[in-house]
Amino acid sequence: MNTRKRVCWFWLLLLLSLPRAAPAKDLGWQPQKTWVFVVGVLSWKHSEIYGSFPVKNRRDNALVDFFKQSGVPEAQIAYLKDKQATQQRIDSAFTEQLKKLRADDLLIVYYAGHGSKSDDGNDVYLASYDAGDDDVDGWSVNSIPGRINGSKCSRVLWLIDCCYSGQAGLAITKQSKGPAYAAVTSSAASESSTEHWTFTEALLDALRGVSYVDLNHDGVVTLAEFAAHVEADMNAAEEQRSTFAHTKGFDADMVLAQAKPLANPRIGERAKARDSNGDSYACRIIEARGEKLKIHFIGYEDDEDLWVAPEDLEPIKKVRYATGTKVEVLWKKHWYPASVLQAKDGVHLIHYTDYDAKWDEWVPSRRIREPKS
Repeated sequence: MNTRKRVCWFWLLLLLSLPRAAPAKDLGWQPQKTWVFVVGVLSWKHSEIYGSFPVKNRRDNALVDFFKQSGVPEAQIAYLKDKQATQQRIDSAFTEQLKKLRADDLLIVYYAGHGSKSDDGNDVYLASYDAGDDDVDGWSVNSIPGRINGSKCSRVLWLIDCCYSGQAGLAITKQSKGPAYAAVTSSAASESSTEHWTFTEALLDALRGVSYVDLNHDGVVTLAEFAAHVEADMNAAEEQRSTFAHTKGFDADMVLAQAKPLANPRIGERAKARDSNGDSYACRIIEARGEKLKIHFIGYEDDEDLWVAPEDLEPIKKVRYATGTKVEVLWKKHWYPASVLQAKDGVHLIHYTDYDAKWDEWVPSRRIREPKS
């Protein structure tokens, strides 16, 4: 064997001995087979019942733009916002979209706005623009799977950013037929929610493949990783208990996006920092240059991002009361006696003394205190 051949064999053996990169995992959704139904309501006809939310840089717009730019045909996207989102128009548009679904399609349903409990506490209504009119309670969470079950789609991903949105998880687990379901929501079925865009911001980070949502650093962002990421964000920034539920046929490790590489190990860390007014908020490190760190206040505008020194950051400390502790809880400007049923990451499930269990709810630290003597 001549020298040239020996060299070739050497390099071939070397290449074969090197570890091979894992093949890229396929996305769990394909634009041509994805249908998107988005309802975003930030102002309401009955403003005395439903207070308005800030419209600056609304993230429901960004979500719709993401799917358009990703190749989902515009004919497969329905977007109703504010005055467009009357209950009649929601019902009509939803019916029309459901008729068009095919057997291997994925339906993504998203709502942002107000949520309210039914009188018996067993259902939640997503507030349409005209909720509060005679005979208009809103979009019943419990009714939505029943309507979807008559369609031909194979999977449904349900995303809700409002008070009591965890009712969606309860609703899908009761389904014995129809497509496979997954639901990720900003709060528990027994918990109110804030007006900030924390949940939807985390959703957009996941869909865009932002590096810090890839929790196991395998190059992809999965649905389960998004659920874990948003849970941590909601705990840190809002002291809320987000929920994640899915039926047996829905793959919790569905790939949402190919992940971008992590440029610095500190990127993604959560902490507390003071904004330009001196007020303290939960934030995340999003960039690092030498000793300087760029932070984003979770759920707030990008133009409020700041460069800070490491010593400007503080750990997020959670208030925690042990199970069984007697406390007082703020509800509609009054403090009521209660007891703690569960505690997790500073959020407490409480039971109001002398009230039915249907009023049990998860509350943040700002609504709970030791009893006043």
